[in-house]
Amino acid sequence: MLKKPPFVYIAGAGPGNPNLITLKALKAIEESDVIIYDNLIDDSVLSNAKESSVKIYAGKSAGSHYMKQDEINSLIIEQAKKGLKVLRLKGGDPFVFGRGGEEAEALKKAGISFEIIPGVTSAVSAPECAGIPVTHRSVSRYFTVITGQTAEGSITMDSGFAQLSKIDGTLVFLMGLSNITQICSALIKNGKSPITPAAVISNGSLKNQHVLRGNLETIGEMVKNDPNIKSPAVFVVGDVSSLNMLSETKMPLTGIKVSICGTKGFCRKLSDKLTSVGAETDILDYVDIKPINIEHMDRAIKNIKNYSVIVFTSPNSIRLFFERLKASDIDIRAIAAARFAVIGSGTGRFLKNYGIRADIMPKNFTSDYLAQELISETSEKDKILVPRALKGNNILGKRLSEAKRQFDEIPIYDTLCSKNPSADSDTDFITFASSFGVKGFFENGGIMPEKAVAVCIGKYTADTLKEYGIKKYVVSDVADADGIKNTILREALKK
Repeated sequence: MLKKPPFVYIAGAGPGNPNLITLKALKAIEESDVIIYDNLIDDSVLSNAKESSVKIYAGKSAGSHYMKQDEINSLIIEQAKKGLKVLRLKGGDPFVFGRGGEEAEALKKAGISFEIIPGVTSAVSAPECAGIPVTHRSVSRYFTVITGQTAEGSITMDSGFAQLSKIDGTLVFLMGLSNITQICSALIKNGKSPITPAAVISNGSLKNQHVLRGNLETIGEMVKNDPNIKSPAVFVVGDVSSLNMLSETKMPLTGIKVSICGTKGFCRKLSDKLTSVGAETDILDYVDIKPINIEHMDRAIKNIKNYSVIVFTSPNSIRLFFERLKASDIDIRAIAAARFAVIGSGTGRFLKNYGIRADIMPKNFTSDYLAQELISETSEKDKILVPRALKGNNILGKRLSEAKRQFDEIPIYDTLCSKNPSADSDTDFITFASSFGVKGFFENGGIMPEKAVAVCIGKYTADTLKEYGIKKYVVSDVADADGIKNTILREALKK
């Protein structure tokens, strides 16, 4: 087999909020074999990587360099020369004080192909998320971005302040929090008015974003006395700093953080729904799906015409069923006479992706109600196929047996925990979509944040949560992603 040619992406992940990463950078994460990432990369962004990818931390933060730049350059080249697709993922934009240019030079010298993927720079986005436009008609016609420190972490009076002080536009200093007093003094000494508006934005674009406004004379002391101002921070100088362009009408879940537990697919789906109403999400996709009993499923599919009803209790069972149907080379018209049952609306919508509308769906999305509906809609002559999860509850099978229905219940996938879940301490809500998700969370080291309210998809998930001593929980009114979202909306209004 020919060895693949080395290739590297140098990409920016944006200012910190995972929703501000570009689609192209997200695609690079999904495709890459090795991801060498920095300090400010959100875990939920990295969760988009394929299971086989290797993730290497090479971060830098204020006062601490985990790896020197020369070491990072060598690491990128070393990994690429293995014939792997390498992603160098950096906060913000790789060419705005991100040292991406040095990495590009090293790759050119080594003869390795690479592509630059721009990112949303914090120089513009952090002020913007604070309501500060870096340019504004009649206030500022241009902006200048300046590093707030040298490679050694210091800043000197001859760092261009004579010229910067004469600029009428906006000055944006990155990585300058530790030197803010010296920066202000230098600007004033070189002729900038002491009452020039100034602002510091800490953790821009994130839930814990904090904005401090003052002027050149006061802002340094204000920063010293404000414990909420921490790195990373952006320092803005100029008349635009006094503006606040944020909407006075907030989205329903603005300021609310939700940790989402489950599989990658479910976490993404629920995250999209919650962020659309203003929530910040923390994805804990520690649950993986492993196909099992393939030979049993293939045997059932070979005799698929014998089944009059096919029952799906999750999107995973649908996906795996149709994968095996295709792999078995069975004509899809073989299932034309069968009726299809689903446990709920979410599973029903997923089934529609295969061109099939559910014939049977209970009003309440639980195994109990699905069993009742199936018993009502079938007779003892029907033969029912139930592809399901190995660790799901046995309510459906028990009820069908009691009703003397013929059925084959085949576990076609198992749920496994691939990593240790860790919810952020400032989480307001933490969601659980299955009993296994609850067990996997606690048995793999997960700790319930002190102020968090657990949101359970249904009664059985809530019962499992109680087994671990958790009393602060609510049960979703409807057992799907929309139901969880609406439950959080209702509970958030109570706060």
